[in-house]
Amino acid sequence: MKENKVFKSVYGAVLVIFIISSVMLGSRLAKLHRGNEFYRQIGGGRGFSSAVFSDSVSSGRTDASESAAMKALCLEAPELSGYVSQLAEKYSDIAAWLQIPGTDLDYPVMLGKDNQYYLEHLPDGSENPLGSLFLDYRSGTSGPHFIIYGHNGAGGKMLGLLKQYESREYYEEHAILTLVTKDAVYLCPIFSVRQVEADSSAYQTEFTEEEEWKEYMRQAVKESLYPTDADISHPAGIVTLSTCTGWSSQRLIVQAVLPENKNR
Repeated sequence: MKENKVFKSVYGAVLVIFIISSVMLGSRLAKLHRGNEFYRQIGGGRGFSSAVFSDSVSSGRTDASESAAMKALCLEAPELSGYVSQLAEKYSDIAAWLQIPGTDLDYPVMLGKDNQYYLEHLPDGSENPLGSLFLDYRSGTSGPHFIIYGHNGAGGKMLGLLKQYESREYYEEHAILTLVTKDAVYLCPIFSVRQVEADSSAYQTEFTEEEEWKEYMRQAVKESLYPTDADISHPAGIVTLSTCTGWSSQRLIVQAVLPENKNR
């Protein structure tokens, strides 16, 4: 009889835990769905740039493809920048829009007062586990090192697809990312893919002299998982995309050259 009571108590406790866990999981999934719907409505995941532009820069390797991409940019730059400006009127912390042509990585980039808020908030300020992509507040929009953080979302959401860049073949098919601001569109060739510790010097945002900057670039190239074809001789800055890897202190970063030339 006593054993039966113990069994019922344990069973009841397990049942309560299961119910609570199910409710919490259901709530989280519902929030993730709302987050995905939010990004779908403002443009994410539908191809922010035109198909012509995306196809032109998917590989970004030949002079012909670069020329086609630049022509497409010249046509689209005012429209793309104008859209970012429109969004900024509604969501004041929007600093840019990030896209990797030919992929579903197609999101606004926020700039908050710290590196925590937008981990758990959408651009409209609503709390959501999907979070937002956001700039490191230390460098802001002045650079020269623009670090963009985001969750390693399931199904490649947010910066979840960055793990694909561990394959050189994937890099060769998606060697350029685009960054759209309120007044310009940038074609940014990827030059380094590497795994680093959370406290790595890879997250350095200030450089006191040119040689320090050049050494940073050389180290990034040296530590890359594979060599790339990007020209790093005259960068105006660096764009670094950073996400977690599943290991508590390890991060995966994809780094691209912010070119001196831009398209208005």
